[in-house]
Amino acid sequence: MAQPSSSPQGAPGAPGAPSAPAPANAPPPPLSEVLSGTAKAEYEAGRILFRDGDFSNAIIKYERAYEISREPRLLWNIALCQKNLQRYTRMLATVEKLQRDAGTQLSDQDRKDAEELIATIQAFVSPMKVEVNEPGARVEVDGVEVGVTPLEKPVLVDVGSRKIRVSKKGFKDHTGSLTVSGGSEVSLSVKLVKEVHQGRLVINAGPEDVIALDGRVVGRGRWEGVVPSGGHTLRVTAPGMEAHQSEIIVQDDQVRRRDVQLKPAPKDHLATWLWIGGGAAVLAGGIIAGVLLFQPQEPAQGNVAPGNVDVSGARGFTFRFGGSQ
Repeated sequence: MAQPSSSPQGAPGAPGAPSAPAPANAPPPPLSEVLSGTAKAEYEAGRILFRDGDFSNAIIKYERAYEISREPRLLWNIALCQKNLQRYTRMLATVEKLQRDAGTQLSDQDRKDAEELIATIQAFVSPMKVEVNEPGARVEVDGVEVGVTPLEKPVLVDVGSRKIRVSKKGFKDHTGSLTVSGGSEVSLSVKLVKEVHQGRLVINAGPEDVIALDGRVVGRGRWEGVVPSGGHTLRVTAPGMEAHQSEIIVQDDQVRRRDVQLKPAPKDHLATWLWIGGGAAVLAGGIIAGVLLFQPQEPAQGNVAPGNVDVSGARGFTFRFGGSQ
């Protein structure tokens, strides 16, 4: 490709004599002569990296030199590095930038070469149409963000297998790969699903063991269910057995299993329980007896008419009650 033309000044003649015209097809001076200072240093560093095959870092140096000098020929160098890295969409953008920024510095041949290069690159890229059910989702291709939904137009992607990621806060990320053949449009349709912070918990215990979760009895023997993500308190109990209590952390979309085997309670604990239980029974019996003893009683209803009643063992002795003589 022809380089942008430049008209070097001719050597000065005798005083008052016109300068000699520059050759019409004179090639532009090399970049090493045009650039100076930091721009030249960055350019020279880029050349070294390019010769070593470090095209990614060579691009960084060439871009820095271009920012300082605005020399359009540096864009050709950048485009060449992008070609070697098979970054065809970026190469296309660089050449289009060259057409815009170079202006009159590009010769007719340069512009023709640029247009031919753009036409060639089209076979190595494809427009990707993206449809996502949620607005405000970030779309990334090979780790680089290319837009936020809804996208106004298709996104150009390189030929080959591309890694796609669509993300939005409050929704599960969509990740996948897309094979791009180049030269024709491809479509990507994504349905984001809301995040649900929950997991599944499975508890296995003895057949008659009582299972409680977070202070609430949920089953006996075995229990399985969906729980919110985070920490939960598990307690398993059974008569005559030591209670089991532990903390379980459940993460999003995780299935946690916990097998619990209770151990018999120690004998001293059992004896203590019996002593306490027996004492409580005796105490309860005493309380009941006291209540019955001191509770006011209703008068008994007799079946003997008022009058005199013989007192056993006391001949002739009578006891008067009720009525009157």
